[in-house]
Amino acid sequence: MEETIPEAAVKPPVNWLWRAVVLAAITLMVPSVAYMGLFEILSSPYYGMPKYLAEFLGASAALFLSLLTLKVLNDREALGLDIKNLFPVRPFRRTALVFLAGAAAEAVVIAVYLVLALKYYRDYEGGTGIAKMWLGNDKWFFVFASTALYAACEEIFLRGIVFTYIKKHAGFLKALLVSSLIFSLMHGGRLWLSLLMIFFSGVIYALAYEKTRSLAVPCLLHGMHNSALRVILVLGLLE
Repeated sequence: MEETIPEAAVKPPVNWLWRAVVLAAITLMVPSVAYMGLFEILSSPYYGMPKYLAEFLGASAALFLSLLTLKVLNDREALGLDIKNLFPVRPFRRTALVFLAGAAAEAVVIAVYLVLALKYYRDYEGGTGIAKMWLGNDKWFFVFASTALYAACEEIFLRGIVFTYIKKHAGFLKALLVSSLIFSLMHGGRLWLSLLMIFFSGVIYALAYEKTRSLAVPCLLHGMHNSALRVILVLGLLE
């Protein structure tokens, strides 16, 4: 006589794609609201704080909330992440090699993007807002620090949460492609060329995370990517 499994004990299959999108949306809102909200408040005439300092404080708050969100979702979604050891750099040699390989790949992606953008989209003004924010700002340390901090926020929830969640439920390849696609689409409203560049960058960050099991490398690569593009926009190389 066959043993029947109680209906309540049979767990329905996890709709990982929908859940991953929801997780991405929720975790995107957390740092974004903190970052932009604090920046607007602190740089308003009422407080009169310099924009570079307001941006730095906003990015710092966003990073703190991102780490807190990661801790909560790690427990709730059973991601199995070691919260106390998310940014290791050892073994140093392996980490350095992965970082250098990622930086070289990023340089190629950015170079191809610039060549195509200069050839086909010279009149595109998508970076005007960023350029205005940076022009005339002599506090470059805070500017670069803010860029790196917010890049870390995105890596925490895209590679730390979304990639790990999808990998757990659907495997590495789907985690690699879907997390990179979400990363690209969340920077919506841009040229297809920009979205394609962001997608390939996301693939690089996910591979770096997979090879090192550390968020330190993708955070550094992402921060360097953002800083390089911002400097290019400020110098007017795409005009």
